[in-house]
Amino acid sequence: MPNSLLNDFAYPLEEAVLFTEKDFDSHFNFSQLDQTVEECCRIATQNPKAFYLFMQRYSHFNGAAGPLVARLASSIGLSRELFRDPNCDIVDEGDRGLKVAARVIAATIEEHSDKHYKGFTHRNLAQATLKAVGDYAGLSVQERNEFAKVPNWLTSLLTAAISAYEGVPGNIEALIKAMGVHAASEMLADREYTLIDKVVRYEKSGIGFDKYLRDTHGKVELDGKQFSSWYWIAIHGSYQEAGVEKEHYEAALDALNLAVQYSPYSEEEVQNLVFQGFSGFVQLQQSLFQKLQEECWEFLKEEVSCVIG
Repeated sequence: MPNSLLNDFAYPLEEAVLFTEKDFDSHFNFSQLDQTVEECCRIATQNPKAFYLFMQRYSHFNGAAGPLVARLASSIGLSRELFRDPNCDIVDEGDRGLKVAARVIAATIEEHSDKHYKGFTHRNLAQATLKAVGDYAGLSVQERNEFAKVPNWLTSLLTAAISAYEGVPGNIEALIKAMGVHAASEMLADREYTLIDKVVRYEKSGIGFDKYLRDTHGKVELDGKQFSSWYWIAIHGSYQEAGVEKEHYEAALDALNLAVQYSPYSEEEVQNLVFQGFSGFVQLQQSLFQKLQEECWEFLKEEVSCVIG
């Protein structure tokens, strides 16, 4: 899909706005959620190989984001009869499902073709970052493939995320809950990428992986092409500048407000479903970083044991 279509999806919202970022701030302790991410990242950056483990798990989990957003948009679009303009009496002129879906799919266009970076997919960009971290850690092909063996805990979390995120065509409750999941995913991702950039490049400025980035001019070769080693993180959110995730969660909020206007449910019912979905994804995100922190600690202990032994 051409990137130029992104602006076409920016429908003006004339209806009253029910969901804002502040509404979620009042329900969730984002500072506490951020602390889980920061602690995990700080532990991982103590050792180059542990940092590779961290990035492998994180990029694997996030590799599903683009396809899942597209799947949710499709599920909403296939359910256009569930989202109707209450002021339109003509059936064929009143469905608004695709209008809601457009604000969801706006978040995945760049995942499939980044308009700022040669049209590469964000999966390609994540692979480039992971390769750079592996080179920094001096990992062999065999070692990288060992890290690629996804643990059961991560498979379970990803399976749960897919089930919650994709929605069910024709099921209004599942769709609205999934839109809450989507909003949580975008809001939390904006914070995650920013925190990773903060820990890796600013707290450890001039040392560790930040030094490696400078020494290699921030470039890595993948599939015969030159990539930026850190663009995947920075484009989503950097410590000093907001990235595309901020735009994505704003579009997600637009979608929620359109759903309030066009769904057959009351505002209170929509709110309850959205917060159920949002809360569910918060729990998945926290489990991801808690389990990853545990795995990094275990890895570091094994590394110390091998050195002592």
